[in-house]
Amino acid sequence: MNPDTTRAAGFAIAAATVISTIFVALDQGASGHNPAEILQSIADLQTLKQLVHGVAIASVCAYAFGYASLSRQLGLHRPQVLAGLMAYQIGCVAMIAATLLDGFVTPHIAADAVGAAPERLRFAYDLIHFLGLVLTDFARAGWLLQAVGALAWSLVLVRDRGLPRVIGGIGVLSSVLVGIAVTVSGANMSMAAILGILLSQLAWNVAAAVLLIRKPGVAGRALPAHP
Repeated sequence: MNPDTTRAAGFAIAAATVISTIFVALDQGASGHNPAEILQSIADLQTLKQLVHGVAIASVCAYAFGYASLSRQLGLHRPQVLAGLMAYQIGCVAMIAATLLDGFVTPHIAADAVGAAPERLRFAYDLIHFLGLVLTDFARAGWLLQAVGALAWSLVLVRDRGLPRVIGGIGVLSSVLVGIAVTVSGANMSMAAILGILLSQLAWNVAAAVLLIRKPGVAGRALPAHP
């Protein structure tokens, strides 16, 4: 694989990590004491949420590209690597679904319901509540599948020496922490659990980006030519 392409994949992962972290910090939640006030606050945040979540979708696409390149380096002929790529990419689809619901569908419903009749406003409020449960399930599935992919690649990397082994160790730890956080938290995820997941993913993303940028040919030598 062309080293320039591999480095580009590393820079894509690094850029997505930095930019998405900044924009996630800009996101705001709903406020208010009754359904009307809560829906109004969501509607007022519509532009911000579309911007933040639009960047998040672009970041997920950058990750999909970057980790497809890492998988090529590790060898797509290896079942473990290919299975990891499939799991990660399906996880990306789940994350995009959650992002669309949170950043676009929910604010659109809230904006449409503002000023409507009380029964319609109540229906919109309940609908947004249940959509929140759905998007949480999508996000949990996405995080878990991405962790499975990272774990598969990391178990290949730890069999090498030097930097790949270090990166693999980070990936194993990150994947285990994400899996524990998703499993233990259940449907109602606390902010602490979400923050733990994001920090664990950040560590792995940075480590993988460093590997692809600094050692674009190392990952392909992590194992012999044949499984």
